Amino acid sequence: MDSSARILAKRYARAYMDLDDKVFGATLDAAANARLDGLRGIFAAAKPHLKVLTHPAVNGGVKLEVLGRVLGAGFTGPAADFSALLVRQNRFALFGEIMRECLRLYDDFCGVVSAEVHSRYALSAGEIGRIDKLLCEVTGRKIRLEQIISERVIGGFEIKVGDALIDATVRGSLAALKAGILR
Repeated sequence: MDSSARILAKRYARAYMDLDDKVFGATLDAAANARLDGLRGIFAAAKPHLKVLTHPAVNGGVKLEVLGRVLGAGFTGPAADFSALLVRQNRFALFGEIMRECLRLYDDFCGVVSAEVHSRYALSAGEIGRIDKLLCEVTGRKIRLEQIISERVIGGFEIKVGDALIDATVRGSLAALKAGILR
């Protein structure tokens, strides 16, 4: 996806979530969760029909009709209206990126930071707990930690939090040792 499409997806997500300059509270949290649940439902229902909904040669009216049939009468509200808007503006192909951006906006609103821990093998619950606790202390925010099994990690682990990378891998240790020797 090119940068202009990402920018456009961010704009749609910000408009849909409507969380700018709002203070976290139970009511707003429930409303934001409802908006996300609506998007998840539509994404799951529309996924088998993405080719029709995103194909440039298919008429917009036909796309709206397909969306209406896919969603049925049970899907109403902001998410259904938003997805219809995307179809009318021929932007339904951005739906996945918009969904990711909505999740990121919600995390920011709730004070949650997403992090990834890459390791060769699955870490134990205790290890994940210690990493989670350490990251919470360092960032001062709640952490949503996702474990990713990666064959490029020989031993140890890498933690990615935003743009920061904590490299505790064997490869990283050897590279640091080599850099120290070559100085």
